Amino acid sequence: MQGYIFIFALLIASDFFVKKMEINIPGSIIGLIILFVIFCVNGKVTKTIESSSKTLLKYLPLFIIPIGVGIKELFVNFDSKLVLMLVVSVLSLILAVFITVFTIWIIKYFLKRTQNKKLHIQNDSRVGK
Repeated sequence: MQGYIFIFALLIASDFFVKKMEINIPGSIIGLIILFVIFCVNGKVTKTIESSSKTLLKYLPLFIIPIGVGIKELFVNFDSKLVLMLVVSVLSLILAVFITVFTIWIIKYFLKRTQNKKLHIQNDSRVGK
C-alpha cells in the first residue's frame, strides 16, 4: 500500500508543480523523471514500489482508453485538419517504431559485446590455470 501512496503522491505533486510553474510538460512525465532520479540515487527499487508497479502494469491497457477518447475528440473538433492530423499520427507511429527497433538493436549489441568479454575473460582464466 505504501508503494501506491508514494506513486500517486508523486503524481499529484508533479501535477501541482506543473500547474504552478506553467510548464508545457505533463505532470506524469515530470513525476516519472523524479522517480527515475530517486531510483538512480538509491541504486535500487524498493520492494513496495516494485510490487505496486507490477500490479499497475497489469492494468496498463485500461489507462490507454482515455487517450483514444481524447484523440477521437480532437478529430471531431478539428475537422478541417483531419487529413493533416492523420498524416502526422501515422508518421509519428512509424518514427516511434523505428526508434524502438533501433534502441533494441543497440541494447542487443551491447549485451552481446558484454557477453563476449565475459567469455574471453573466462577462457583466459582457464588457460592461465
